This record gives sequence, structure tokens and C-alpha cells, in this order.
Amino acid sequence: MPTVPRDLAGLPKAHLHLHFTGSMRIETLVELACDRGMALPPTLIDQSTGLDQHLTPDSRGWFRFQRLYDAARAVVKD
Repeated sequence: MPTVPRDLAGLPKAHLHLHFTGSMRIETLVELACDRGMALPPTLIDQSTGLDQHLTPDSRGWFRFQRLYDAARAVVKD
């Protein structure tokens, strides 16, 4: 049976970089930051709420989200 080409525009999309960074264990984030000699905002590594809570663009605003997300993303180099 021949394969029917699929229109890529109609397929669901995923932002893997968002999923990876946003789901990283706090311990891994801290380890990567230490390996690279980078300081992380204390709010980002707060164990009481977990990383996913800090990387949610909520009522605290987009700029807070972006600042913390950029800090987490900066430690992922390879």
C-alpha cells in the first residue's frame, strides 16, 4: 500500500525546548548551573513549589516568567 503524504501544517506541534527546560528537576538545574559557574535566582530553585510553578506565565506577569525561564535555559548548553 503506498504511503499518503501528510500536510505538516495540519499536524500538532510541540515546543521541545520548553518542555525540557520547564520539566527539568531542580537538582539537575542546580547541578548544571554549578558546573558552569552560574548563579540562579533563588526563586527559581525554591524547593517548596517546584520548577513548573516558577515557569508558568501567571498573574505575576510575562516579564517575571521570561526572566526565570531565561535563567533556566541559560544552563542548558548541550
